Parts: sequence; structure tokens; C-alpha cells
Amino acid sequence: MITLNLDPELENKIQQEAKLKGLSVEKYISFLIQESLENKDKQKSEILEYEAWEEKLNQFINRSVDVNIQPLSDEAISRENIYTITE
Repeated sequence: MITLNLDPELENKIQQEAKLKGLSVEKYISFLIQESLENKDKQKSEILEYEAWEEKLNQFINRSVDVNIQPLSDEAISRENIYTITE
């Protein structure tokens, strides 16, 4: 069991919101806490996904490149060869 000492204004707001949702104060507070924890877990997951993506991007950027690769010829990248007309 957890006991909270809330200021009267906050307690009033919680009671009003609980009433609007058709829940008891205890169930409403429990719902808010559960929702907050789920959002926190989701944010952690998103941060980890971003960090993994960033690490892969950095690995790609910093990979060794074969310096013997020849550049494309002017003909290969000419407008006529890029935009071909098909009938």
C-alpha cells in the first residue's frame, strides 16, 4: 500500500478526472502510473533503436573504401543514358 500526501488542488483535479473517466481515484491513479511507466519503456526502446541506427550509420560512413574503384564515365552519366525513352 502506498500513501500519498497531495496538495488539495492536485487532489481535487485527480478526483474530477477520475469521475470523468468513471473510475475510482485509486484506479485512476493506478492507470496514470501504468501509462507513465509504459511510455517511459517506449521512450527507452526508441532511444536504443536510434542509437543502434546511429552506430550502423557511423560504421557505414567510416568503412574502408576500395580506392581502386573507377569513376563513371561522362557517357554513363549523360542525360540521354539516364533518361531513356521506352516505347
